[in-house]
Amino acid sequence: MSESDGSRWTRREIIELGLVAPALAGIGLPAAAQAGATPWRQGSLIHLIPTASHDRILIKASFAQPFAKPPRLMVGRDAHAGIRSDPDGRFWRFDVAGLKPATTHDLRIVDGDGAAICDPWPLRTFPAPDATAQRMRILAYTCAGGYDGVRMEDRSVMLDMAARRRLLARGLGFAPDAVIANGDHIYWDLETALARPRMKRYQELVWPRFGGALDTSVPMLHPRNAAIFTAVCDYQIAGLYGVSLRSTPAFFLPDDHDAFENDEFTDKAVTLPPDTYGTLGAEETQQLYYPEFLPDATRPEWLPGGGRTALPPGTNGNFGTLRFGTLVEALFYDCRRFVDYKGAQAHVVPRWTEDWLVARTIAEDTRHLLHIPSLPFGYSSGKLGDWYPDKLDDATGRLTLENAKAGWQEGWYRQGQRIVEAAAAQRTRAGIFVQGDLHVSGAGLMTGSRDREFPRPVHIIQTGTLGSGDTAFPSQVRGVETAASQMVTMQELMKPVEKNGFTIIDVTPETVKFSLFTWRPPQPVEEIDTMTPVFVHEVARPA
Repeated sequence: MSESDGSRWTRREIIELGLVAPALAGIGLPAAAQAGATPWRQGSLIHLIPTASHDRILIKASFAQPFAKPPRLMVGRDAHAGIRSDPDGRFWRFDVAGLKPATTHDLRIVDGDGAAICDPWPLRTFPAPDATAQRMRILAYTCAGGYDGVRMEDRSVMLDMAARRRLLARGLGFAPDAVIANGDHIYWDLETALARPRMKRYQELVWPRFGGALDTSVPMLHPRNAAIFTAVCDYQIAGLYGVSLRSTPAFFLPDDHDAFENDEFTDKAVTLPPDTYGTLGAEETQQLYYPEFLPDATRPEWLPGGGRTALPPGTNGNFGTLRFGTLVEALFYDCRRFVDYKGAQAHVVPRWTEDWLVARTIAEDTRHLLHIPSLPFGYSSGKLGDWYPDKLDDATGRLTLENAKAGWQEGWYRQGQRIVEAAAAQRTRAGIFVQGDLHVSGAGLMTGSRDREFPRPVHIIQTGTLGSGDTAFPSQVRGVETAASQMVTMQELMKPVEKNGFTIIDVTPETVKFSLFTWRPPQPVEEIDTMTPVFVHEVARPA
């Protein structure tokens, strides 16, 4: 389809895209890994994304055609009926509890008559919460979504999908035990697309290809919207992942664009917290495409983000936990969905969520703890939804504290300080924040904020972006490069770099090692296959 072609993508084209995605995902693996590899037959599967805990797996999957009778997930010899996620029966979830920890489970999907849909595959549960584990590896990145089919002013908006798949494949080639995808799985902004001339032009170029504008008077899964909604998400999520994550538990954290808006506070658009339509859109995307966070004994069931009728039992769509024995715990928190504007008492995350984050931090009952916020600590690009009040000075092109930032709330900073100070006060663990959102790779040591010095430095890791194109990096879309907030004292270990990439996190009982990989056009795409870290940062437990 040419750039000038205004026709929509057909269902057959979307299905074909989904079917070829796994094959394309494999091209980034080292040649040795490809040699002699037997292709995995996915049959009518379009995409499959699993998550896991020590005793439960949850899978989201879609198929090339609807099923009238529920497909079944075979775990060994045990059959578990799928639960339909969409009105037509093309999307299903499989939810299996009571599994043995630290065990590789053999999985198969069969149709309602028992015929195999795809080849079998393995998926391993995590160690029990009280079990000793010696090592874990995580692949982490941010901002993987976006449509790549247009250029503006001869620059890319989002990274070419083939290169994106190649980056993902390179990361998966390191055989991680889990994947962390931090926010912005979808870019399809509605109101904010109309607020900026350049984004309005992007909308005009892209929306007709997927069927036009959504009718915001009815939900996205309404018959008037469903074909557009699923075509958009099929391209950006199923088209990237296919079945490449089938044996790797994945943790998908939502952010602002997942609610179908950008973070804005102008006289034309105020988008935080997301309105009802954006919230439902984010929930429906998650419902169909990627797993919610499974229950954890230390996370209250009554936290916001849980308890909805459509959710798998006990799960939460916004706040979650990755627990790998006593080795490491990771806390995921969506910093957009529940933000409020109460001045000095304002919150980015609800107070109950803050209490949970602080309680888990001071418990110190694992060797390491990783905070995984959707809103970065320590750094700013001048947008509204920062923890900090830094704003772009148009005269100097730099961030400043001299001018008030419209809409920003003092309480956001205060809440961020409480969370960071809890991390810095740990006695037996280092304070670590692994974050996304800012479309950069980088690392820093935050040693204080305002006039307060932390008892120990806090380690800040920007994981790198999988999907950003030229115009999506902060220096272009915001007019300023990402920098440490002037509210904090930051020792730059790796200055934020506007490149595509990811981070490999290796956890052992005594250290957490971060290996940052970067690449960006016009570098040859073949260089992705042999990428080596551009920076390595190792964090040791306090003596």
